[in-house]
Amino acid sequence: MHRRYALLLILFSGALAAALALYGRSLQPLSGDLTRIGWRTENDFGWRSPKEHFEPLAAERGTLDAQYDVVAIGDSFTGESPWHPGTTWPHYLAHDTGLKVAIFDSDDDMVGRLLASRRFKSDPPAVVIYEIVERNLVPDHRSGTGDACPETPDPTVTLTPGPVMAPPVPVVRETARAWTDWLASYAAAYLTQNLRRWIMGHETTNSVELDLTRGGLFSSRADRELLVYGEDFNKLGWTEADWHGAACNLLRLQARVEANGKTLFLAMVAPDKLTSYGPFLAAEKFRGISRLDLVAEYPALNLVRFDRGFDPTEHVDLYLPNDTHWSTTGHRLAAGLVERLLVEKGVLPAGVVAKQER
Repeated sequence: MHRRYALLLILFSGALAAALALYGRSLQPLSGDLTRIGWRTENDFGWRSPKEHFEPLAAERGTLDAQYDVVAIGDSFTGESPWHPGTTWPHYLAHDTGLKVAIFDSDDDMVGRLLASRRFKSDPPAVVIYEIVERNLVPDHRSGTGDACPETPDPTVTLTPGPVMAPPVPVVRETARAWTDWLASYAAAYLTQNLRRWIMGHETTNSVELDLTRGGLFSSRADRELLVYGEDFNKLGWTEADWHGAACNLLRLQARVEANGKTLFLAMVAPDKLTSYGPFLAAEKFRGISRLDLVAEYPALNLVRFDRGFDPTEHVDLYLPNDTHWSTTGHRLAAGLVERLLVEKGVLPAGVVAKQER
């Protein structure tokens, strides 16, 4: 009798493992951060229209002892990704202008380290562009009572564009698994996490799914659903004073960078995915919670304006459907907005922007 039960248990376990392995094999390889942390499938949220990347790279990873025309400092919207190299906006800026562009991660007070470096003091870059994603703006740039909100004149800076670099090459997302991929354990974890979410009746991860009022904004199969990072909702607790304080903090940072009289500072606040797709949310309570317009009220701040020409209705996959970041389309448009501001400031000739619009 015990042998029969043991045999049945072995057969059941084997059948279950085989079923889970087959199911796991049907799940496309993960590529987005929101599908990864949210236990969602690329089958539903993976992008299906081709993207692109630069190979060889157009911009380069910066070092503090080298000279550059433009230095870009930022978080994951700017930094070079080891999984998706050659996709961020500094590469498009370098490609379009032919300038020498360096990329630095904003961790560990990179702006302060740059300003203290010997190379910056002896041969500074003409432009420093500081990027921060919207959800981190107030936490990372608070102002205290009595903190100054300076308005200093910009230095006069000009750059001569170089030849346009090699164009980006197409990239297609992998949808098939290697024949050795039989992910029984992942399939079990995936089913368990989704069952837990269903039983509890609310989101249990930091990847939040929201209904959209229209489709066609993404190339994914679930194009009427929006995945956003949970921290995008942090803005609900910010006051107008918080937004104004962050703008003043950026102005103080601008004054520090421009104190040498040779370097122009630009600030780039990358809108959260929740902000950019807010007008199309079925849940009206989450529409219009961003107040980036308050930051734009400071004319002395050299702010890259994403309220001009960064429209998800005009570009499918402006953000990746499975990720919190821009697609390469979004990065290309962001670089174009930087180029327009540099033209407005007299750093670049107008022909740079005109060339990209043809």
